[in-house]
Amino acid sequence: MRTEDFSTIEQAVKTSTAPAEIVAAFNELTATRAQLNKLGEAESYYLKAMNCPHHHRIFAAEPRSYRDLPLRLAEYGCCYRYEQSGELFGLMRVRSLNMNDAHIYCTEDQFAAEFRAVNDMYLKYFKIFGLEKYQMRFSTHSKEGLGKKYVDEPALWLKTEDMVRRVLQESGINYVEVANEAAFYGPKIDVQVWSAIGREFTIATNQVDFAVPAKFGLTYRDKDNSNKTPLCIHRAPLGTHERFIGFLIEHYAGNFPLWLAPDQVRVMTLNDDAALINYAQPIVNELRANMVRVDADFSATPFKAKIADAEKLRVHTMLIIGGKDMEADAVSVRLHHGGPQGAKPKAEVVADILAKIRERRG
Repeated sequence: MRTEDFSTIEQAVKTSTAPAEIVAAFNELTATRAQLNKLGEAESYYLKAMNCPHHHRIFAAEPRSYRDLPLRLAEYGCCYRYEQSGELFGLMRVRSLNMNDAHIYCTEDQFAAEFRAVNDMYLKYFKIFGLEKYQMRFSTHSKEGLGKKYVDEPALWLKTEDMVRRVLQESGINYVEVANEAAFYGPKIDVQVWSAIGREFTIATNQVDFAVPAKFGLTYRDKDNSNKTPLCIHRAPLGTHERFIGFLIEHYAGNFPLWLAPDQVRVMTLNDDAALINYAQPIVNELRANMVRVDADFSATPFKAKIADAEKLRVHTMLIIGGKDMEADAVSVRLHHGGPQGAKPKAEVVADILAKIRERRG
């Protein structure tokens, strides 16, 4: 509310010309203002668009020596970007995003090992999630863009691009080099992956920054007692949490492997017979004790309806218990999209589920 509007309403209240509801609202607002004034001076809060400046300030908060490097600062930070409404796209592009971001401050001598370690981490993640088709896109600058699109440091551009290129070649990583697509502060690698249906995504980034640390006045004391500016590696191995989850949903078509499935196991009895429930409940308890995402259906709902519901919800593993299973100390196993797997010893089934989750397979 503008100050002049408030003054107008205040005058109307004092002269008893304001409606009763306006008077009530004004009195409530006045009381709230009085409470806020007791808290002291007002503070301004700002939405964070990126984590970089805050990490730079942490680096600058105290004197640094070459012995402190490499310094790795990681943050699963919540950032906000006001994307245009027409650009918003499900989980793929949102305005409130969680970035698994990190900044690695290092010397030139340490750069190759640090940059290679980031790339190796990406390859490890791809193996875990079963991403077989990927490519690293190495983006460089163009001479024409210096001083405009890119920081005007031609020698540093050539030097850092050569460092990145050498790491990629020595690592034997599949990559393509693309001119005139670097970040404004240095060369970068965008990690391109393809989902199971063939759509291409930029899933991660690994960037070299030789410009912004200098602008923030970041220095460290080197062996020769001189002050030097560190290189900074910006890395986000899985991009934003939202985008990566969106990619995985499409990649697996919602049919997640056991270790990743939201609903890992459902234990079902053929009916609501008390003996079956008493046999099945300890199985549920054991799985839960081992942090398995498991639920149970011990209702009198027809058996086929129970199966249909579990399949619809994409429950990965269904453990079905009938009279014969109970007598044999077994359970009948059914997999989503895998169908019936037959009756197996109860202890063996539980052990197999725990092993598959622990080893991230199946």
